[in-house]
Amino acid sequence: MEPVKLANAENAFDGGVLDKKWMFNVVGHLNLWHAGEVKLPSTEWGSGRILVSNTGWVVDLTRLKVPASSQVQSQREFQIVADGANTVKIYNGTLFGQLPTGFSVGNSPIFTLTVANGDKIYAKVTWNRTLNITGNIVSTITTRTIEAAATVPANDPQAGTRHYLLASVTLGTGNIPVIAQSRWGPIDDLPGTARYNYVMNSASTSAQTDYWDLLATGKGKQAGGVTDLAPDYDSVQVSGYGGWLRFIQDGTNLKIFARGTTMNSVGQITYIAPEYVVFDKPVVCETTVDVLVGLRLNGGYLEGQYRTIKVNAVATPSPEWVSTGIPVTAGTTIKCV
Repeated sequence: MEPVKLANAENAFDGGVLDKKWMFNVVGHLNLWHAGEVKLPSTEWGSGRILVSNTGWVVDLTRLKVPASSQVQSQREFQIVADGANTVKIYNGTLFGQLPTGFSVGNSPIFTLTVANGDKIYAKVTWNRTLNITGNIVSTITTRTIEAAATVPANDPQAGTRHYLLASVTLGTGNIPVIAQSRWGPIDDLPGTARYNYVMNSASTSAQTDYWDLLATGKGKQAGGVTDLAPDYDSVQVSGYGGWLRFIQDGTNLKIFARGTTMNSVGQITYIAPEYVVFDKPVVCETTVDVLVGLRLNGGYLEGQYRTIKVNAVATPSPEWVSTGIPVTAGTTIKCV
């Protein structure tokens, strides 16, 4: 005898009671295998609610009940199964802490989705890109859906959309979906990206008014201190002038190196640029100079009084002699006595 495929056990229970059509299907297969050992119910036994065998045992289908939650417990989050031609049913799952649109607590009713051959089933979230450092992800998500299409759309960080492939669908005989599931729930990751950077240019010689505050809903203000950074920007980039700085003395020169830095929407440093030199000049150093501070006549000779002082830099030397502007006339050298 040619093998006969048994009815799908997924359809055995409807509302917690054994489905009689499913049971009739089973009995039909048993009759083929065992030459009539089991009979179909007769009308005298209550319109098909009672099964009786030709050997005398009786099965009351109204007493075959299962706990309402047992079927749910056997499924993983976002478990996808066929539910007739071009249709799948998807069990409950959490998408960033909440059920997606169309899903119900306790799978009542269970979510169904129409699919075509070759479709991809995916989860989609949209967030407003104002996630702050407190990590309150749920409050930033604006939509949660489970969808199907020929291809999974690309993520768009600027629009705030993310997609998560759950399964691929192939239609079999009678357009019954055959599911190849690759991911289950729960789904919950951090949408901070650092892709659309607001550049804080620190090269200005005046004070900047823009700032970055991960505790604020708008994550700070742009230049001018008025416009919110989010949701247009999901991160900030500080230029080398105001990023990481390194100071070192090289001989008589002081050198300052700088690196640019990028921080994303959840406070993570995502990029540190290579160093470049922003300052390389002689170090301020000390030297001593003898300065004439007084004159006097002593023993017929003019004496000078000097003080040694310290200065912090060597200036360009002045000419050795500077005219005082006082005219002089020729004379003779006289020794004072």
